[in-house]
Amino acid sequence: MARVKKVGLLICLFLLCTGCDLSTKLLALKQLQDHQPIQIVSNFIELRYTENDAVAFSLLRSVPLSGRKVIIYSTSLVALVLLGAFLWQWRRRSAIGLAPLLLILSGAIGNLVDRWTHGYVIDFIHIHYGDLWSWPVFNMADVWISFGVGLLFFTTRRTKG
Repeated sequence: MARVKKVGLLICLFLLCTGCDLSTKLLALKQLQDHQPIQIVSNFIELRYTENDAVAFSLLRSVPLSGRKVIIYSTSLVALVLLGAFLWQWRRRSAIGLAPLLLILSGAIGNLVDRWTHGYVIDFIHIHYGDLWSWPVFNMADVWISFGVGLLFFTTRRTKG
């Protein structure tokens, strides 16, 4: 019964995070596209609609679109296979031990769904300090991936000593 509970919890985490990502992107598409950015915290956090046909931080932007798509989809496929392999190899770990992988998987699937349906990823969260400093615009999938990688690093470092 404990195994069923763990699997159910992990499925819920995956569905919740993926659903949050996809629904906020849809909201951004409907409410922010063709509109001025919405200031959440003046000169610091705003909601700004952007379409990213590259990868995180606009890497690969200089690669022609056809080649970029091949690179993005092939590395995404490899990443999904690796995540699946890690999940299988670590399947006996606790739900907390597997949560980082599920967060990464959730973000990866959310961004892949965007690429398949739109041809780009919808980004909408912008953190900046006036005109002096600006972080690239991102979305909830990027948050899940970053948080998952951080947790994975923390948990694996902690268990190794």
